[in-house]
Amino acid sequence: MNPLAALLCVFCSSIPAPDMARQAGDMWYRHEVLSGGKHLLRLSTTDYILDTGKWRKHRLIAFAEDFAASTCNGHYKMLKGDRDTTYAATVLFRCT
Repeated sequence: MNPLAALLCVFCSSIPAPDMARQAGDMWYRHEVLSGGKHLLRLSTTDYILDTGKWRKHRLIAFAEDFAASTCNGHYKMLKGDRDTTYAATVLFRCT
């Protein structure tokens, strides 16, 4: 390999990749592990043809609770949940 290309590859590989959102059904989410057993979950959902803010809120809450239960083997405590928009929410939970 060309020495200049090898040098550039070293610099390119040291740049962290962005945390990409993952999809689960109609939910997109990002999960971050924080200190003290805390987890931050950023959620967003899509719109259905016959959809309301109430149904979206229910889907966001249900997904967050299922995700926390799965992550913490059923033992978790929801610490904070904010609805950023009618389509997005941020949830903080801790494994107990």
